[in-house]
Amino acid sequence: MALARIEGALPFLGSEVADGLALASLRRLWRVHVRDFPQENQGPEHNPGIEAAELTRSWYTAERRDFLSWIARRGSPPLARAARLALAAKGATESFASVFEPADRALDRLDALLPARDPVATLSEWLEQLREDEIEFRELGSEEVVIEGKVFQRFAARGSAWAASLAVAMRPHVFSLGAAPLALAGLAPRSLFRAEPESPFPALLGQAITAAAADVATDLAAVRTALALGDQRLARLYASSQAPAVWQLIAGLGPLTRAELARALGVTRRTASQAATALEKADLAVLRPGDHALAPKTAPRAS
Repeated sequence: MALARIEGALPFLGSEVADGLALASLRRLWRVHVRDFPQENQGPEHNPGIEAAELTRSWYTAERRDFLSWIARRGSPPLARAARLALAAKGATESFASVFEPADRALDRLDALLPARDPVATLSEWLEQLREDEIEFRELGSEEVVIEGKVFQRFAARGSAWAASLAVAMRPHVFSLGAAPLALAGLAPRSLFRAEPESPFPALLGQAITAAAADVATDLAAVRTALALGDQRLARLYASSQAPAVWQLIAGLGPLTRAELARALGVTRRTASQAATALEKADLAVLRPGDHALAPKTAPRAS
């Protein structure tokens, strides 16, 4: 039902709402990616920081660049544009990391099964292929290691469920949503790749689909509310012509510095600063004292 409501809303999305939803989807995808990807600790004192899952502020800079580059190549046009915008904001060039090869293989296998008449059956077949033919996707639980003659049990290395999750998020086509400006994040959780799943695939998939659809609905509502709020408050005062674009960026993508805003929008830093000042006067955003990033102040954020 949630997916049906989203499908019904898509033809009526204005360009600003569609662009904002693509940015918000990218931000959510990063949170899921950080959760499932076997990251190495980085940042000061090998601590990724409390904002590791915040796309625009994460210390996982190399991983973020690879993540955005892959989406810019393999995502639908709205997501690809959002990814390229985020790359520009961070001053990063496109990368071609071999670590994303599992995501390419997972996406190629899924594309071979499309179009899908029965989304759950199609996803179940795709998951079975990955589990049976691509052993690196499996979550193998624990393993035994011998250290100085003694046997120890430890968790095995994580599988490539993150790659499957990212691949299926690129294809709303599975649910007849076409090149919609959204991504269904978390459709292939690690629980689906355990050696012995706790529940049958259809049940696990049903839970994942329900959660992903609810997240999209939450993001869509947040984007609409943020844009309406921006229109209302910016209309009250003389504002920089770039203020609405800056507001859309930070409301969807996350906190950005004035230098990052300037790069993303292709304007001077002074123009970006004027827009930031306008948003502060409108009580929409605040410059954080630590990293000097402009963050939304009153816009609702998805969970």
